[in-house]
Amino acid sequence: MAWIAAYAFAILVGHHAHGLAEWLHDGFLCGFGIAATSFAINYQFANRPTVLLLIDGGYHIVQFMLYGLILGFWQ
Repeated sequence: MAWIAAYAFAILVGHHAHGLAEWLHDGFLCGFGIAATSFAINYQFANRPTVLLLIDGGYHIVQFMLYGLILGFWQ
């Protein structure tokens, strides 16, 4: 599943990011703006503790930033 997420991230970001900082920024935006906020909607509906959201959402933010780091060094 991580491979699929990384592949989708690479397609979504495309070739427009030229510097490592841009790749990390795009990774943060995808991790926070898509993954973590999706978790937040579900966690609010299920009335789960905020600390669980911070753990699970934070994991995905770091995950996508690592994808950006890897793709930034790859080019």
